[in-house]
Amino acid sequence: MADDVNAILTEFERLKQACQEMAGKKITVGIIGGGETAKIAHIHEYGDGKMPERSFLRASFDADQAELSNIVTGQVTKVLSGQTSAGAAANAIGAQAAQLVQNYIDSNRVTPSSDFSKKTQHTTLYETGTHIRDRIAFKVEG
Repeated sequence: MADDVNAILTEFERLKQACQEMAGKKITVGIIGGGETAKIAHIHEYGDGKMPERSFLRASFDADQAELSNIVTGQVTKVLSGQTSAGAAANAIGAQAAQLVQNYIDSNRVTPSSDFSKKTQHTTLYETGTHIRDRIAFKVEG
């Protein structure tokens, strides 16, 4: 009986430690760092006085919310079962989330047919999409 209790307590401590490690992770997805690309991405994401919002980060996470939830659930399950570490899971989540954003940009590219549509379309523009798309990355902290 004591061995059973010790085994349960050991497993509980392992799960507690895994949860604490996961809770300490922060995953950032987008244009990491600063620079001109970050400024352009910000204008596309939120718009400015001259250009309407053409969200690609928030919109991709909204569109792929169920898939992102499945990715996170799968990785947390692997951590809790001891198949992977919290750090490896966070990196996997970040990489897959960045790929979701890139896929969203790919599937919503348009080549505006006129100067008017360049100013009024609400999708990610082709001319800057590749520039932004290729710089989508992730960073794990904690």
